[in-house]
Amino acid sequence: MASSSSSSLSRRWPRVLEETPPSDAEAPDWAELPRDALLTVLHRLGHVDILMGPGQVCRPWRRAARDEPELWRRVELRFPAGLSSRLDPCKMARDAIRRSSEQCEAFLAQGAVDCSVLSFLADSVALSLKSLRLVSCQGIYDSMRLASVITKFSLLEELELSNCWGAFPETCAAVGKACPLLTRLRLSNKRFIKRDQNVVGGEARAIATTMPALRSLQLFANRLGNRGLVAILDGCPRLESLDIRHCFNVVMDDDMRARCSRIQTLRLPRDSTDDYDLDFSSPDMDPPGERRHLAVFYDDEWEFSSR
Repeated sequence: MASSSSSSLSRRWPRVLEETPPSDAEAPDWAELPRDALLTVLHRLGHVDILMGPGQVCRPWRRAARDEPELWRRVELRFPAGLSSRLDPCKMARDAIRRSSEQCEAFLAQGAVDCSVLSFLADSVALSLKSLRLVSCQGIYDSMRLASVITKFSLLEELELSNCWGAFPETCAAVGKACPLLTRLRLSNKRFIKRDQNVVGGEARAIATTMPALRSLQLFANRLGNRGLVAILDGCPRLESLDIRHCFNVVMDDDMRARCSRIQTLRLPRDSTDDYDLDFSSPDMDPPGERRHLAVFYDDEWEFSSR
């Protein structure tokens, strides 16, 4: 009976023949891939992957990955936390900058990159860089050095300093004065900490007084309050996009909503963060009076608010 059933199934479902692997003659010869096709493949890879892998395939791939400046015109180096400890991110960043042959226009680093890399970037591509984005670069903590390096990029149009310890007011003020073409700024923190809502804040004051051409601004989890936001709105008349999500010191009363009505794309403190692309923590909403001992870290802001 079992034999009959098996025979019936065999007639209904023909056995699928196993595919045989291609012979050596049929296997693709990666070394003979046309250069245009090769560059198309490399453009689809991340720059960290290119620095780690394609050079090992064959000599043409190694030459293309190393000697084609177009491939490095817009550098994106995203180092996952688990991977950066096994690599040398700073060396890889310098290699990427070097391969651009002074033609790099955009540089993004996410992870373990420090001020030495920024100094190398400034020495190499100061006259071509238009976009600089630094995300979670905890090796960047010297605000004065950061400010002195970034001011060398006089053609900068976009700047991001997100979840970086060195994103201080001095940096914003220096950039605003040295980079007149700046139109996009993203200065986002990982966590909001409740402060006196009457504080203008160093970053807000610097933005308001030095960046009149700004068109897009994101200040995620920033400490600014209503006075700081008013200063920015008055000082940046061309502003079209404003994202102040998790800026819970801002109170959106009728007056503030009226002031913001000219902004084309507006994200408010309590708006959804579902589309926010970076890590962030739950806000610390404790009253500022319970945290007076932290004022030493923000002397300029506390002094400004007491006048």
